Amino acid sequence: MERAIYFSINDREMFRLPINPEKVNVKTEGDGEEFTIASLGRVNVPKHMKLESFSLESFFPAQPSHYSGTTFKQPKYYIDLIKKWMANRQPVRYIYVNGSFTINELVTIERFEYDESFGSEDVNFSLELKKYVPFSPKKMKVVKPKTTTAPPQVVKNTPTRQNTKPKPTTYTLKKGDSLWKVAQYYTGKGSNYPELQKLNGIKDSQLRKLPIGLVLKIPPSWVK
Repeated sequence: MERAIYFSINDREMFRLPINPEKVNVKTEGDGEEFTIASLGRVNVPKHMKLESFSLESFFPAQPSHYSGTTFKQPKYYIDLIKKWMANRQPVRYIYVNGSFTINELVTIERFEYDESFGSEDVNFSLELKKYVPFSPKKMKVVKPKTTTAPPQVVKNTPTRQNTKPKPTTYTLKKGDSLWKVAQYYTGKGSNYPELQKLNGIKDSQLRKLPIGLVLKIPPSWVK
């Protein structure tokens, strides 16, 4: 089988290298990590393999040549196409056929260098490729926290406790007191003072001259 190298994107844009490289390098390596353990020294913990990488060097001829394996195109055609793929960050299908040895991988172009040969218009170039593994990021579903409606608060009406402390059955007059005020305090009506006056044997002529400290008996009906 003829030795050949092809690059393509979805079979829409495709080219064959006009001049095969002298060799194609394939690099496969692990991704182990070293640690230091007191009793053992340095140890290596194997991990997943690193992605394979490929490198090659050749040239794009400036003139048609009998040793070119494809229809002649100017070097600019290949250069522009490779740079376009890199700018668009597009994975490229890399196919290398050489007898029983075949490479058919989806790759990314990691590095592309080129220059003109001295005394010639041929363009030397080198390519570094890395295996590409297709993936699609999972869509994360953002779950909004449920808004819980707080149950209505039940406001208990606590009945106002009435003052159950019994009123005293006697009252000692203080400065500014009168029978009217005492009756008002006990019954809510000052006009009930005659009952208090009668119980304590106070004459009308004494109402304005009640001595401070006088102890009055309170009608039993007022203290129930």
